[in-house]
Amino acid sequence: MFKKINPLRIVLIVLIIFIPLYPKFPLLNVGGTYVAIRLDDLVVALAVFVWFIYQIKNRFPILKQKIFYLFLAYYLAITASFFLALLIYQTDSPSILLLHLIRRFEYTSLFFIALTAIKSKKDLLFPYVSIIIATIFIIIYGYGQKYLQFPVISTMNSEFSKGQLLQMDSWTRINSTFAGHYDLAVFLSVVLVVIGGIIVISKNIWFKLFNIIVWLFSFHLLTLTASRVSTFAYFGGICLTIIILRKFLWIVPVSILFAASLISSKDLNQRLLATIPALKNQFFSAPVNTTITPTPLPITPTTIPIASTVPVIAYVTPIPTVFRHGPEEEFIPIDTDVGVARSGEIRFNAEWPRAINAFFKNPVFGTGLGSITLATDNDYLRSLGETGLLGFCTFFAIFLSFILPSLSLTFKKRPSYHINLCLIFFAALITFLANATLIDAFEASKTAYLFWIMMAIFHYLLHSHSADDRPS
Repeated sequence: MFKKINPLRIVLIVLIIFIPLYPKFPLLNVGGTYVAIRLDDLVVALAVFVWFIYQIKNRFPILKQKIFYLFLAYYLAITASFFLALLIYQTDSPSILLLHLIRRFEYTSLFFIALTAIKSKKDLLFPYVSIIIATIFIIIYGYGQKYLQFPVISTMNSEFSKGQLLQMDSWTRINSTFAGHYDLAVFLSVVLVVIGGIIVISKNIWFKLFNIIVWLFSFHLLTLTASRVSTFAYFGGICLTIIILRKFLWIVPVSILFAASLISSKDLNQRLLATIPALKNQFFSAPVNTTITPTPLPITPTTIPIASTVPVIAYVTPIPTVFRHGPEEEFIPIDTDVGVARSGEIRFNAEWPRAINAFFKNPVFGTGLGSITLATDNDYLRSLGETGLLGFCTFFAIFLSFILPSLSLTFKKRPSYHINLCLIFFAALITFLANATLIDAFEASKTAYLFWIMMAIFHYLLHSHSADDRPS
């Protein structure tokens, strides 16, 4: 009996549930940055060790997978960029540069673990059940933060990343078990597309109803994050799903619900309205100073005693607050219009030009991983700036290997259930890539881990579909 148990299946289940649910408490701080070694790093390292033992025992079956060589090309490109930054540009200390390189290997390693764990169609059930379980607990904790004052663990600035327990005020956007509301929003936007697609193609009424309930609560949680990028990425992704599945009538309730959420969510509504004049001022007004100088505001934290020995710190702010990525961030209370404008200015006048300048400095190899600070808020410009055309092209060649065969599946006259699953994951991939245009989605550990697991499932679906496949 026990000989038939696939240990990597158990590892995969643990990873899918543990990674999104365990808060980002630091175990070991790394000098020169507020990025820390955490428990999830150790769990992933252990999972990689189990996977490597499996590979040795079975004479490295991963080498028979063609996609492995696409990843290998990417690994060689970023390694070349690392040595260039280390030996020539010296953009940071060797330990920090090595940390950024290892992180890229670490995040993508889950693709190979999941790919090895999934051997048959029956193995697809376990990841889906696991992500549903994780999503339910994420919803519960998110509502607990909103209504029951559950503590917030954040890495949105250097102080919070030390593992402080914080309390939400009335303006703070929910991050649930994630380290920031943007990370949670990216996760939910992709999960909503996957669950939504499953709902559309499912035949079992009870299974459909259960998924609808989880979907509705997940959607509401997404609106509470007030992330404009992820909200519209979700809407584009779910509409794409409905269109390629040819279930066009579903667009009506989805669109009505989306429009209602924009109107009913005060925070999201204000941020969307503020975006229009912010963009107008950005592109049609006189140029502004491109140097962003953070202004610290002396806010004294008040310690609130609780039953445990760990203090919960509450920051009392009468107006909304905005957190920016980067080691120099401060906790600055500002109103919505100013916050949206400042967010755009930081992207357009500081982060994006910095990445573009890095690219022109060395178009082939870039200036090295981590050389343009922790935030760029555009993963494509980050890839170009840090790893040049070589890293950019090898990285997105991986996605082309998914996108091109998926496009051919959309023209199937009578697609099977299995092909429909492929199309759902294709839409989920597009949703994630849309998020990456304005959010560092590939750099956030929780979203990156889960994304590569999803891509492994997608890979299995693409390379195992058959015309006569039917749901069991």
